[in-house]
Amino acid sequence: MKMKNAGSTLIMVIMCILMVACGPGNKKSNAEKDAVDASKFPIETSNDDSTVKDAVLKVAIVKDSPLVGIFYSELNKDGFDQDLVSSFFSNLIFDVDENFEVTDTGPATLTVDAPNKKATIKIKDGIKWSDGQPLTADDVIYSYEVIGNKDYTGPRYDDDSVKIVGMKEYHEGKANTISGLKKIDDKTVEVSFNELGQGVYTIGNGLQGSALPKHYLKDIPIKDLEKSEKVRSKIISLGAYNIVNAVQGESLELKANEYYFKGKPKIEKVIVQVVNSNTITAALKAGEYDMVIQMPSDQYNIYKDYDNLQILGRQELYYSYVGFKMGHFDKAKNENITDPNAKMADIRLRQALIYGLDVNQMVKAFYGGLRERATSSVPPAFKKYFSKDIEGFPYNTEKAKKLLDEAGYKDINGDGYREDKNGKPFEVKIAAMAGGDIAEPLVQFYIQQWKEIGIKGVLSTGRLMEFNSFYEKLEADDPEIDVFFAAWAVGTNLNPVESAGRRSQFNLTRFGSDENDKLMAETSSPKTLEDPNYKAEAYKKWQEYYINQAVEVPLTYRYAIIPVNKRVKNYYIGRDSAKKGEGIHKWELTAKDPIKSSK
Repeated sequence: MKMKNAGSTLIMVIMCILMVACGPGNKKSNAEKDAVDASKFPIETSNDDSTVKDAVLKVAIVKDSPLVGIFYSELNKDGFDQDLVSSFFSNLIFDVDENFEVTDTGPATLTVDAPNKKATIKIKDGIKWSDGQPLTADDVIYSYEVIGNKDYTGPRYDDDSVKIVGMKEYHEGKANTISGLKKIDDKTVEVSFNELGQGVYTIGNGLQGSALPKHYLKDIPIKDLEKSEKVRSKIISLGAYNIVNAVQGESLELKANEYYFKGKPKIEKVIVQVVNSNTITAALKAGEYDMVIQMPSDQYNIYKDYDNLQILGRQELYYSYVGFKMGHFDKAKNENITDPNAKMADIRLRQALIYGLDVNQMVKAFYGGLRERATSSVPPAFKKYFSKDIEGFPYNTEKAKKLLDEAGYKDINGDGYREDKNGKPFEVKIAAMAGGDIAEPLVQFYIQQWKEIGIKGVLSTGRLMEFNSFYEKLEADDPEIDVFFAAWAVGTNLNPVESAGRRSQFNLTRFGSDENDKLMAETSSPKTLEDPNYKAEAYKKWQEYYINQAVEVPLTYRYAIIPVNKRVKNYYIGRDSAKKGEGIHKWELTAKDPIKSSK
């Protein structure tokens, strides 16, 4: 359900940094006083002025470390990279509607033959890559071949992938081709599935929503693709823009793609720069940027009154969470291995730590209306699947203490901290990300909350971690990490195997169980095609089980707050962009340079 492609809306990969609105102390009362109703933000700009020619769009992406810079969806793991891919140089072949289901408005159409467990992808006439070469059936098939290859280095070969007939055999080197992919002609691919569920309509069930330019990449060994400049600084795309210059990790210069299937963009040139979270508000005030990707929500009260900005907002496909390390990823087996002797293996310990976090207090005091307590990994934006019946772990220190007592974690020496089951000193090593002024106060809030139930929390490295280092350590299953605070940008397919499956590299907790496998499978079973309510009910049952395991527990949902310079025209962030006919190619600028604030 994370990190999947899904049409022209922003479908992010990713792993997003946990941003907060303020820290403890006096800032809490200010946040409560200044709370906003985020649901009332507009979703499109109101600028109606005349446009100017040859103006350059200036975009900031807020990141306190360099961009990784892998710009094909099949290969990237980083949410910042994927934000840029989705926004400017996508290789997506489908559009989706407000329900995240495939429409006929993208570069290709999808026809599903449910009784025969097949789907047909048909490329429209005239669809071209940014180098002028046509998008072909070979490009569509090549995307599957890259992901399924034994030398593939990306994260997207998972339990869903093997629903394609022949994918498993191809991945294991027992076949030279994927037998379930049939090239009908140069513009048509037939996909056969071992099993078919409703997820195929939301670009799941093993269906890939993107293509790769085989004519451009075929001579690069698949094991080397991730390092190649052809997927970094010299990509070709199906999107509205293409990279013409790049400073690795720092900036990109983009040029309008004359072959973009919706029409050449009206803005010819775009400059994207990585900007530190400590300087972004001053830069906005000075009129240095037109729009911001990944704007920290904790800075809203700083820039909200700048008179050169219009602020847009929508609820994100996102949740922050706390995760517990339960094992490791076995690369040879391509499988997550749960360790029954892991430090955090006792479910009572994990549940106690969650009951010990007052998330409602945190949301009310720290976020000023820009977040709300989460109870499920389905954000409320998914109206068909969000369940109000799941309670999660409401704050309850007495219950937390009772669970710890039952599990054998008791304060033997009277120092206020509990020892482990063997009477030895016990501490929980926490991984959390740096970013913004109040990341440190927030993690200290968590540590203080756990101290109240007798658990000693310490930062695993003695300090907050830089974003890239944080995820490198998580992916490597660093033994110095017991618990971590992170977030997911949620894909639109809502298939839990993508983040909680046994084969998923995104399953950072490394938890697996037979019951988990069984319940996840039901969310995408053939029954979902027979009964329109089956998926919602199956998903609810899985969530009730999985959240109760307390290995990955959602903490907050958030609103995306997007400051836009008032010279930007026709910018729309609604999720029905395909239906409205809006899009990046219609953006315009009404002044030569971004407007400066007078306040």
